[in-house]
Amino acid sequence: MTTSTVWVVDDDEDDQLFIRSAFESGQPPIRVMILNDGVELLPKLDECTELPRLILLDINMPLKNGFETLKELRSLPKYEHLPVVMLTTSATEAEHSRSLALGANQFLTKPLSLSQLKSLAQELSKRWKLA
Repeated sequence: MTTSTVWVVDDDEDDQLFIRSAFESGQPPIRVMILNDGVELLPKLDECTELPRLILLDINMPLKNGFETLKELRSLPKYEHLPVVMLTTSATEAEHSRSLALGANQFLTKPLSLSQLKSLAQELSKRWKLA
């Protein structure tokens, strides 16, 4: 049996650290891979042997934002089934609507505390059957 994997695409190092910690401290721990920008996602997907079970995608990134990344991902049939959760600090109704219109499975606001983030990680693990 292989370890489930969550891929986090986010340019904020603090968010990366907290999200990784939240998933890895769960029971069972969930393995996390960090990508720093949307430009890294498709090349990494193309070279991996085991696709992620869930992708957490930040909207605001400098090179390729979450919307552009999601649109590109959903345009490729081999990746259209991958669960993508938009996880962002700015939760406007327009961003929420645009995320879902582009094919996101879920849209969430980043929690403000590590304990809230751990709860969110547990909820996502259950919803997407990561464990």
